Amino acid sequence: MIQNERQYRITQTKLREFEQDLASLNPPDPSLHPRQVVGWTNSYNLTICKLKQELADYEQLKSGHIVTFVLGSLNDLPTTLIKARIAAGMTQKELADKIGVREQQIQRYEANHYNSASFDRLRSIASALNIEITQAVMQVSSVG
Repeated sequence: MIQNERQYRITQTKLREFEQDLASLNPPDPSLHPRQVVGWTNSYNLTICKLKQELADYEQLKSGHIVTFVLGSLNDLPTTLIKARIAAGMTQKELADKIGVREQQIQRYEANHYNSASFDRLRSIASALNIEITQAVMQVSSVG
């Protein structure tokens, strides 16, 4: 998942590189076995498709048109916080300033999917992003 403008630019560059590499396979190198050409072509196409999807997802978040996120479980919370920040048009630095930490702390939180963030910190981030939880359903299943 692309989390900031720097990663967005890097992903754009990587996409162009993969597209150029794919184009260089046509016509195929005669020293390559046809199966190798097919394997390389499929690999490049899959990677190009994934990069295009990541770019499109980031661009859609940046557009601000997404205002509702659905959490399937608490495991989705870190990614949702990142998406909410992007959709709010807020940089990592702006979020850091809003909650009184350094930008590098937000970068670390997002890089490790908020694994090191306390519950209080998660609440302050959600508040800074104006996140409202409109419905919560909890299911408890017995172990055993």
